[in-house]
Amino acid sequence: MMEHSPKPPEALLRAVAQDLKPVRPSPRPLQLALRIVPIALVVSSLILVAIGPRRDLGLLGPLLAWGASAAQFALAIAFVWIAAREGTPSGRLPRSTLYSAAAAAFLVVVSVTLLTFSASPTMQPLLHVPPMVGEKLRDAPWIMGFACGIGSTVAGGILVLLCSWVFRNSLATRPAVAGALYGAGAGLAINAGWRIACPVSTPWHALGAHGIAIVATVVLGALIGRLLGNRQ
Repeated sequence: MMEHSPKPPEALLRAVAQDLKPVRPSPRPLQLALRIVPIALVVSSLILVAIGPRRDLGLLGPLLAWGASAAQFALAIAFVWIAAREGTPSGRLPRSTLYSAAAAAFLVVVSVTLLTFSASPTMQPLLHVPPMVGEKLRDAPWIMGFACGIGSTVAGGILVLLCSWVFRNSLATRPAVAGALYGAGAGLAINAGWRIACPVSTPWHALGAHGIAIVATVVLGALIGRLLGNRQ
């Protein structure tokens, strides 16, 4: 003979009924990624508003200038979309896809850098600055690299923080991976705008100063994702 559990008290049932509230469904990964688009556009355009586009855009042409940056920005949003899929276990992509995306990002950044340098091999910064400042930059090119590295890292860090706010309710089983993914997206988005403004085309500068900034946003995103995951 089966034993029936006693019925919960009426007071408990009323308390539970009063506490029930409708739950808003989690946004789909694509919706979550599209929310980042206007934010990323604004933050990545700040450098263009601050100093304007580089003076050799005519040599680069619209395809290598704006087209390449648009491709990088689209790849950045793709990384955010992959990060959003980490919050849905059934939609989580395999590690091989993540490695392929990372390899694609590396190849795109390197290819764009080399093509830009071949089209406009500027060894000196093309800036509207006083002659004394221009001479100082020519004698100490590391200053420009330091400024670009710090500036793009700060801009990328701001975008990572904004992404982490959008992902604050994510239930990713691999929060550090999700954070690294949207951190990579933030770094690529900032680089897409930064390369249009940066007046130096040398590979060591673009892959060094700008590349380090992308790596920094990946690390920052992973750390923030891990922190948010521990809180969840």
